[in-house]
Amino acid sequence: MTSHSPRNHPDPSATVAALSAQAVALERRVIELRRELAEVTARMAAVAAALAGLRASGLLPDPATGEERPGQDSG
Repeated sequence: MTSHSPRNHPDPSATVAALSAQAVALERRVIELRRELAEVTARMAAVAAALAGLRASGLLPDPATGEERPGQDSG
């Protein structure tokens, strides 16, 4: 039978403390990533609205057909 030394087993309270610290850090990172994702989503919506406005004004071709609208300068 082998005897187990306390040195071979990590301290449970130290393990819990380390895991808790990691969990807090991960939760903060998740919150940060959610904020960044919301910012990217808002920027994408703004760009889509700007493109739609340009298409509506005839400054951009219709993406479905690739054709310019009448009166558009082809460059």
